[in-house]
Amino acid sequence: MTQKKTIKPTEGKGVKEKSVVIPILNDEYKVVVCWGSEKYICKVLKDYHYPEHEPVDFENNRGKLFAHSRCFPIIALREEPNKETMIGTLAHEAFHAMDYIFRSIGENSLDEVFAHSIGAIVRITLNNL
Repeated sequence: MTQKKTIKPTEGKGVKEKSVVIPILNDEYKVVVCWGSEKYICKVLKDYHYPEHEPVDFENNRGKLFAHSRCFPIIALREEPNKETMIGTLAHEAFHAMDYIFRSIGENSLDEVFAHSIGAIVRITLNNL
């Protein structure tokens, strides 16, 4: 089950914009997956209390992980993950998000829980298209 923040999906310049919040391990840890324009991604980062952050830079990247202490990791995608390349990018960034969470809790093993968590991020995101 996902928890949704009050960010509403919108359409901007032909690009769908949406965010999905995915609980990981328990309700204390979450990963946010969002896609859309760079302006929309910056709004999501602001809504989740991100301080200054690196540029989104969708000119050179299909996706990017934003991670900051005391903030949920945010996977930003340049477009809806409904094509093979974007699903691959989602899975790639999900690995980075889980690596960030595991490091922040002092967990060093990359076992079944880690793998199932990556699967949950991809599965729940795709179920919310």
